[in-house]
Amino acid sequence: MKTMVNNKLNYAAMKRVFILLMFLLPVMGIRAQINGIDDFITQIQELRTLSQRMGKYYILQNLYASNDKYKEQARQTMDEFNDILVELIEQAPSDELQMELQKLNLTWMYVGKILKTKYDRAAAAKVLDKLEYLQREAQNIAELAMQLTKKDMAKVLVAASEARVMLQRMNLYFIAHRARILNQNIDERFTESFSKLKEEIQFLENWQGNDETTNMLLNMIKERFRSFGKNISLKSKVSPLTADMVAENMDEDFKLLIKTLKQKVQ
Repeated sequence: MKTMVNNKLNYAAMKRVFILLMFLLPVMGIRAQINGIDDFITQIQELRTLSQRMGKYYILQNLYASNDKYKEQARQTMDEFNDILVELIEQAPSDELQMELQKLNLTWMYVGKILKTKYDRAAAAKVLDKLEYLQREAQNIAELAMQLTKKDMAKVLVAASEARVMLQRMNLYFIAHRARILNQNIDERFTESFSKLKEEIQFLENWQGNDETTNMLLNMIKERFRSFGKNISLKSKVSPLTADMVAENMDEDFKLLIKTLKQKVQ
């Protein structure tokens, strides 16, 4: 735990330096207006990230029923998912993608209902499986959209976005394991997410277009990932709240990285 505290101090110092640098750049949020195929693809990936967060809040708001924060975060995440999906449908770059997004919307209508069902460990198992289906359906749409661009930068943006998905998925299944959710796929999905997250970080690190700023962010991410991987395992006794705090801090680093990468597209 002492190591984790020291790491947090190092991350904080590095982030302060980076934030100062960011003041020199125009700010672009993850939910920026869709101005091209790159924005379209990263927004689809954002849906996948949000799907994992919805599962997390579904569990946390019931594990910690006296804390209204998780109920509010669950509601906000569902609203954000819906808003982005509507925007994607309206601005789909092809009829085929619009049709696939309409299908995704039907899936989302069903998933949205089960997220409001009464919580128990068996019901939560069903929620995990339906969210898994939802995010994989969104992944298929992202892959279709990738066929509309040949830009190498799109692949880098997808790698950074995919890393966020796998981070949140890993966190979700850690929390599900600690909550003793009755789903036989928890171990496999947690392990798969950890492996894929590691692969995406390696891909980003090896990208030849990295500069001083992206390298700084990747170093922050790698250091945090070492701490995360060491302390957040299915055998760990770390509380779900601690795991979520570490994952959210790492997610913020990835969001800063995506903002920086988008600057290179301009």
